[in-house]
Amino acid sequence: MKKILLVSGDSYTDKNWISEIHPNIDTSWSKWPELLAKKLDMECINLGKSGAGNEYIYTSLLDYITDKKTSIENIGLIIPAWSQCQRKDYQEGIFGRWTNFRIDPHGDAYSWVNRSLKYYLSFQIMCERYNLKYMQLQMIDLFYGVFSGLTHGHGDIYKDPSKKSDRIPYTKGDIVIDKQRVLSCILNYENKINVKNFIGWPIATELGGYYVCSEQSPLKEIMNHKISKLDDHPNAKGQEIIAEFIYDRLG
Repeated sequence: MKKILLVSGDSYTDKNWISEIHPNIDTSWSKWPELLAKKLDMECINLGKSGAGNEYIYTSLLDYITDKKTSIENIGLIIPAWSQCQRKDYQEGIFGRWTNFRIDPHGDAYSWVNRSLKYYLSFQIMCERYNLKYMQLQMIDLFYGVFSGLTHGHGDIYKDPSKKSDRIPYTKGDIVIDKQRVLSCILNYENKINVKNFIGWPIATELGGYYVCSEQSPLKEIMNHKISKLDDHPNAKGQEIIAEFIYDRLG
């Protein structure tokens, strides 16, 4: 029996992702978790969900790992591809369906980043508790978009392409002060996070780190392999590049 590659993330990871901006484009190509699993000769369990924030990513992995119907001995590697800090995940209905807000109405950049870092550390502790192999990575930016101004949702851009250039301003506090608070918060986790198992740590360019899909990343060529000028999700080639990038850093 093959070992399991267990992955969770947002739309960059979701195997069933469909472009809201270009709904007629066939996006059924293999995503990076499936491509990576093939390289590792593993079975892929992909829990990625478009729009997901870090609470969903952490909780989906927690639920899978602690489900008594699942034998953890079959899990060969776990990878959370972390998302943006400002997203708010929650469950609703009798089936506990996950959904989200793009911007949490409560808190500020510091509290959102601090919350995400707690998920990262808790995930690490969980894996080490169960003696599971893991590698963490920040797939898209954790907080930069918050300060520079978030783009509108893809559904809104589909209805009005001019909104691609619009930005939703940060109104929760002083950008300069709050950005410094965020960087200090990340540094406070330096001695808590197992940096050998976190690609790109400390996940901020000012601190010498990076998130994977960025021009500051060693994977900057990914920026040339997007769906379109309006939709910056990786295309088929982009997904292959992500899989190869992660594979080369697994050791």
